Amino acid sequence: MASSEAEFVHRENIKHFEKKLETETDSATRRVLFKLLDEERTKLARVQHRTPGPSHSDHLER
Repeated sequence: MASSEAEFVHRENIKHFEKKLETETDSATRRVLFKLLDEERTKLARVQHRTPGPSHSDHLER
């Protein structure tokens, strides 16, 4: 996915989660939404700064 497309998707997801948080009252659901919001903000920052995430080899046992 191109950088601008990825940025668009992450921004739209962020707006969606923020909008859901405006009306959601269930504490468990709010926790999930905050977690998802944080993850999307992190993904957006990575795309904007082209910071690579952990590579697949980082997760392999040695």
